[in-house]
Amino acid sequence: MAKLILSLNGNVLNQYFVDKPVITIGRDTSNDIVVNDALLSREHARIVSVGEDHIVEDLQSSNGTLVNGSPQTRKILHHRDVIGLGNHSLSYQNTRMASDVDLERTMLFKALPRDGMPIHDALAAKPAIRSTKTWQPDAGVKVLAVDAGPHEVGTEVRMDRVVTTFGMPGEQLIVITRRPQGYFLTHVEGAKLPLVNQRAITAEAHALQHGDQIEAAGYKLEFLGEATAK
Repeated sequence: MAKLILSLNGNVLNQYFVDKPVITIGRDTSNDIVVNDALLSREHARIVSVGEDHIVEDLQSSNGTLVNGSPQTRKILHHRDVIGLGNHSLSYQNTRMASDVDLERTMLFKALPRDGMPIHDALAAKPAIRSTKTWQPDAGVKVLAVDAGPHEVGTEVRMDRVVTTFGMPGEQLIVITRRPQGYFLTHVEGAKLPLVNQRAITAEAHALQHGDQIEAAGYKLEFLGEATAK
């Protein structure tokens, strides 16, 4: 699991596991990571989980957010990146991310807009993020039932893209990400966690297996594909 290590002048103050879809950072005590620093805004930045990736977003703070010394509005994080927050810093640690998925992660980030649109909205607006790599075998999901959405019952949606989304931003949103290890379901937004084979998943990415039945975001889906590597 990825974690963030909070430091001040080289001294470690605390560490936090990235175990939620969104982790907020700022001076206000309502934040997940509270940093008592006069240079920080009350709601300064946040870390958003997308699959196994994490993206830092500045929340229009007064003094900005740095990543490895450079001002950033939004940036996908890599292992050992340092987020500058006033006099404090957060070191991002994620040893699970392998170098062979860097291209995939970069394409995901490039597909996100830079005009301030929230990440969750951007994912729904740009579902066809494609990799130039050849990925085999292919997989997909079959729509078994749907309350509302662009896919009709009986439709097969191919997983020939890095990220495929289902649902509506601001209500309920899930993503299925394609990686060398297989396919992973992640809950992005909404009060109700997705069900896989009638059991709720956690906030972490859930590895999908052939025949899994997914209930989320107004859909009932059957995953059709090779088993995900353990």
